[in-house]
Amino acid sequence: MFENTIKLALSNFGLVMFALAIIASFLQWALDHKTNTYEIFFRWIAFLALGLTGIYAFIIHAFFPELGASTIGWANSPFQFEVAVANLGFGILAIFSFRATYGFRLATVLGNTCWLWGDAIGHIYQMITQHNFTLGNAGSWFWLDIIIPLALIICLIKLKPRSN
Repeated sequence: MFENTIKLALSNFGLVMFALAIIASFLQWALDHKTNTYEIFFRWIAFLALGLTGIYAFIIHAFFPELGASTIGWANSPFQFEVAVANLGFGILAIFSFRATYGFRLATVLGNTCWLWGDAIGHIYQMITQHNFTLGNAGSWFWLDIIIPLALIICLIKLKPRSN
């Protein structure tokens, strides 16, 4: 049972990190009445759901490419290392966003949104043309490719500095 729980959590690592980000946000929000609510949510979603998930995806694609490819329903390819390095770069940017300027955060979210929404389009294409409904293509990973950037965009809109 414990082994199955770990396997399920690792297979849905992004979802676990998103859930932890929401929990951490609510905990900080309950304890910290000075920090803007959108600031709190941005920080934890960027750090956990985007940053640590990006690092995790880097590790899977770089060091366990057969596993990474099979989870998505694809064959292994030399492109996996390139995907790994892109995940690493975007993950690091997201982690640094925790306490970054608005401009840095905006650039990080724009880059990640292009990456993840592009992934979502690719997943939809695979679902339609190849009937690929594997966990890594049509499961929580697909939905988080849409939801996480959207949540961060909403936070950034609410945090936009006001010009005088």
